[in-house]
Amino acid sequence: MNKLLIHNNNTSFNRTELFSIEEQFVFDVDFDKDVDLYINENLDNGDLKKKLENVDIIFIKVSLSQNYLEYLGIRLSYHIRLTKSLGAKSLIPIVFIAEESIQFLGLTYSEPSILFTGGIYLIKEKLENYTKVLELFAEGKIKSLDNFSHFIESIFVSPPANYQSHHSIANEWALFRYFSMFKKDEKNVKYIALNKKILQLDYVKTLYFKYLERKVSRQNFNPKKHIYTPSLSAVQQKTIGIIDDEINKGWMAFYDYFFDGSAAKTYYFNDFRKEENRENQIIRIQNWLTDNIKANNAIDMYIIDLRLHDDDFSEVDFDKISGVQIIKYIKCKNPGIQIVVSTASNKVWNFQKCLRLGVSHFAIKESPETYNSREESIFSLNHLSKEITKASNKTFVAEVYRKISTLKSENIFISDSDNKNIQELVFEKNGLLDQILNLLIIDSNSDSIINQCLLLCFQILENYCDLSTISSFGNDNRSGSRLSSGFVWLKSNEKKDIFINQPNQKISTWFELKEGKFDIQNENTNETPTSFEVFPEMKIVSAYHSGLDASSMVKMISVLYFRDNISKIKIERIMELRYYRSNVAAHLTGKVKSNQKISSNDIVFFIELFFFMFKLDKS
Repeated sequence: MNKLLIHNNNTSFNRTELFSIEEQFVFDVDFDKDVDLYINENLDNGDLKKKLENVDIIFIKVSLSQNYLEYLGIRLSYHIRLTKSLGAKSLIPIVFIAEESIQFLGLTYSEPSILFTGGIYLIKEKLENYTKVLELFAEGKIKSLDNFSHFIESIFVSPPANYQSHHSIANEWALFRYFSMFKKDEKNVKYIALNKKILQLDYVKTLYFKYLERKVSRQNFNPKKHIYTPSLSAVQQKTIGIIDDEINKGWMAFYDYFFDGSAAKTYYFNDFRKEENRENQIIRIQNWLTDNIKANNAIDMYIIDLRLHDDDFSEVDFDKISGVQIIKYIKCKNPGIQIVVSTASNKVWNFQKCLRLGVSHFAIKESPETYNSREESIFSLNHLSKEITKASNKTFVAEVYRKISTLKSENIFISDSDNKNIQELVFEKNGLLDQILNLLIIDSNSDSIINQCLLLCFQILENYCDLSTISSFGNDNRSGSRLSSGFVWLKSNEKKDIFINQPNQKISTWFELKEGKFDIQNENTNETPTSFEVFPEMKIVSAYHSGLDASSMVKMISVLYFRDNISKIKIERIMELRYYRSNVAAHLTGKVKSNQKISSNDIVFFIELFFFMFKLDKS
């Protein structure tokens, strides 16, 4: 029989006739160091692990420190039972040596549950008690723990009260748990770096972590369902800013691996200073944000934790929480910038308040007290991916905001008193451009919102084309024709005739509408103007009627092509969108195939068109 005595030079059992020197381990923790870390080091690869390798039974003095009531021997026994690397040795009999009764220990020790589990025994420090235990062990009456599942359900370990904060525990637990869901990728340097970072975490060496980890390790594992491989193709070429106070504790390595292969670029604010007050920290983050928001290659989206400073955990005013102040700052600079709130907080009111700030993407980090199943952990990772993807798909809104802001301050109508109405209608606060932006911020995927944006885009375009300083078109009803005749003002301020009505329903023109059918049209619909042919010089053609408002169409083409130098391809795209506007967005006529939809890309197309047409040329 191989035995081991663990003591603090406070037992008479360490006499050589009872235990040889090789059969003893002196528990000599430096109290400037965390006890759990000391135990963990010795069980991982220290002297205690070496001695346990050939041991059949362990004797532990309940008191292992100068503080008699700390009962570190009981805490050590938890570690032995819960340390996976010990294998079967974690189950061998443990005999406590104490003067107290088991009832007294149960009442005075904060976590006594292990005392009432299998494989645990208690004796008073007497030679005859020691001898009796050895006899009973030889008879097979002192037994190892034989039902670990029952054991893990019978004990309870509290979170470490002195471990920084619950926030830190949740963050590090989530990090470990997510990593355990990843498929092994040991040829990937970022996977290796993440694994190394996790092994360096102090938290994974705590008793509380071991307890949780052994609990969840009992969950069924199905390789087909419980392996997660990061795949975020939607963020290709995106720049992602990450602000998390736990970034240097493994989350930077996590995101480096998470985005590996996506062709996304990640930027981290990682200068968190332990003793810095919250106000100064926020200012430094804001300065970092300002530099990135103003940069030519501005960050497309941010992943932000709500609580970035220790003061946030006692803060009762939501608006003063550091992450909230950072969100407000970003949204003030550009409300189109997308933010994913990734936090260990699961309080509903936090998300409701974030929604009012313009944040619509949330990912809750897994927390130990939720005791997630493997399916729930995979769901959590998938949800993070989906929220990042959704945010990525809306990053265009930030660029829309930048273009609209430029147009509001630098458009061609600013100093033109003759066109004050369009300046107010389109460019002022709450004007048509602001309305488009606000709708896209609400939901850039909703068909009804995109249709409303399209109506506003055409309202801007049609108001522009109707300006007397842009063009002049009128109807000639003398011959019954409804075709427009008129001219446009070129940007050089020269007048250019586009149509000149001739007798006998003839018209002298620079271009002619061509009819056909758009791909979006139903088969039973009539032909409509789908294109136009520009002549090298004015040409006389026959006038004709069209079911579509041709006079409005020719005015638009005339202004865009001859005044603003918009390409024929882009104008033809506008013609198709105009058909969609008239037959879907404004009225459901049934002339467009039911599976045909427009998207936010079409609204971006118009914003870029307006930026080209309306931006004041400072050169």
